[in-house]
Amino acid sequence: MSTNYSIVIPVYCSENALEKVHQSLVAFFENKYSYEIIFVDDCSTDNSWEVLKKIKQTAKNTTIIRLSKNFGQHGATVCGFKHAKGDFVITIDDDLEVHPSEIQKLIDNQKNTNADLVYGLYKKQNQPFFRGIFSGAYKMLAKLEGPQKGKGSSFRLLKKSLADKLVHNHKQFVFIDELCLWYTKKLAFVDVNANPDYILKQRYKVAGLFKMTTTIIMFSSTLPLKLVTYVGFSLATINFIVGIYYLIKKFFLKIEVEGYTSLIVSILFSTGIIIFCIGIVAQYISQVLKSLNNAPSYNEDEIIC
Repeated sequence: MSTNYSIVIPVYCSENALEKVHQSLVAFFENKYSYEIIFVDDCSTDNSWEVLKKIKQTAKNTTIIRLSKNFGQHGATVCGFKHAKGDFVITIDDDLEVHPSEIQKLIDNQKNTNADLVYGLYKKQNQPFFRGIFSGAYKMLAKLEGPQKGKGSSFRLLKKSLADKLVHNHKQFVFIDELCLWYTKKLAFVDVNANPDYILKQRYKVAGLFKMTTTIIMFSSTLPLKLVTYVGFSLATINFIVGIYYLIKKFFLKIEVEGYTSLIVSILFSTGIIIFCIGIVAQYISQVLKSLNNAPSYNEDEIIC
C-alpha cells in the first residue's frame, strides 16, 4: 500500500519534547491516513538521539537518522526529503510550536487548491524575543524582492515531486523556502494556531541568529548585490555633482577652493564603502567556490529504519 504522507521532523536538542511529538503525530494519523515519520537528528548535543532510539524500539512507520555534524535545520530537512516515500511531505518542528492536529488544515487546503506547496502561517507565534526580531527583519527585507518572498514557515506540506527536486539541487547552503520558489509559483497559505503547550526552547543564541539571518539574506537573495549597486551609483552621482560644483567655483566664479579636509574625508568615506562592497562580493565568491567543490548540505552518520 502506498504512503499518503511523510512527516519530516528536523531535531536539535529536543530530548524533552520528542516523545510527545511522536505520540501526537501517531494520534493524528493513525486509522486516518497511511503515513511514515522521519526524525533527522542534526547532531544534537543532548540525549535526543538516545530518546529517538527508544522511540524507534516500539514505533512502527518510523525512521530515525543522525547526521555526522550540525548542518542546520534546512539541511536536516532536505535529508528527510531524501528518505520520504509518501505522495506528500509534511515538515513540522521538534518543539510542538504547532500541534500536529493543525496538519488537517494543510491537507484540506492542498486538496482544495491543488497547490504544490502549502504553508501554515501562525496567527501569533510564541517565539523567543531575539528570534522574533531576526525573523521579522528577514521577512521585511525579503518582501523587497517579491510579494511571495519571506512568507513561509517551517510548518508546510509539499508534493513529493517538489521535495525530490530540492534533494537533487546540489547547493552547499540550503534554504528551502527560497529553493521552492525556483520551481513553482503554485503556493497556498492557511492560518494555523500556535500550540499553547509549546515547549519553548532557545534553539539559537543571539550570535547564531544573526549569522543565520545574514547568511539567508546574502545567499538566498540578491539584496546585498543590489545594495552594492545602488550605493555605488549614488556615491558616483553625489561625487560627480560635488566635483562639478567645485569646478564651477574655481574656474567660472574665480573662488579659491579650500578642499584638503573635505578631500581627505571624501576619500576615506569612499574607500570604506568600496571595501565594504568588496567584502560582500568576496562572500559570494566564497560560496561559489564551496558549490564548485561540492560541499555537502548534509551527511548521514546513522540510519535506523
